[in-house]
Amino acid sequence: MSALVIVRIRRGKAALHGGIFGTIALASLAICLLLASVGTPDFWLVFTGLCIASVFAGFALFYLGIALRKPVALRMDAQGISGFYCDPATWDEIKDIGLVIGQKQHRFLGFTLRDPIGFRDRQSPWRRFSSWASGRTSGHHIIVPELLLHDTCVDDLVVKAHALHAAHVRPHNHVT
Repeated sequence: MSALVIVRIRRGKAALHGGIFGTIALASLAICLLLASVGTPDFWLVFTGLCIASVFAGFALFYLGIALRKPVALRMDAQGISGFYCDPATWDEIKDIGLVIGQKQHRFLGFTLRDPIGFRDRQSPWRRFSSWASGRTSGHHIIVPELLLHDTCVDDLVVKAHALHAAHVRPHNHVT
């Protein structure tokens, strides 16, 4: 097995998500403008519509940015993991690796950390929140969604991650 695993983002899927969110944002904006042009609309209705349009526009820009940039979703090597979906972590920091199945049967590669608090202290506020939310809902502190992974499945990644983790842990446990 190769000592380096690099998985890229699936550009078409990210662009599709961006397009869907962008369409919803434009539809919300069009409805708001239509309501505003028909007379004196309820302020809160238009305000709510504009908020909805803004949120969906943000998601659209996020996914379109991913599609344009096409970052490395996950990188695993002899030292540990890193990538778009996870801050760098060494194999020493990782306690467990597993397959996570979400509420809607979405599949994720999950990493459980030995010291999640220490790991979170090194993260940006957004990563800290997503790490906390992942650990709270799935039991794994770092999750990589299969949905946007290019040419690979989570089952293969779990096997490769276990092999890399075991190769790193084994030499450290050797007693001389």
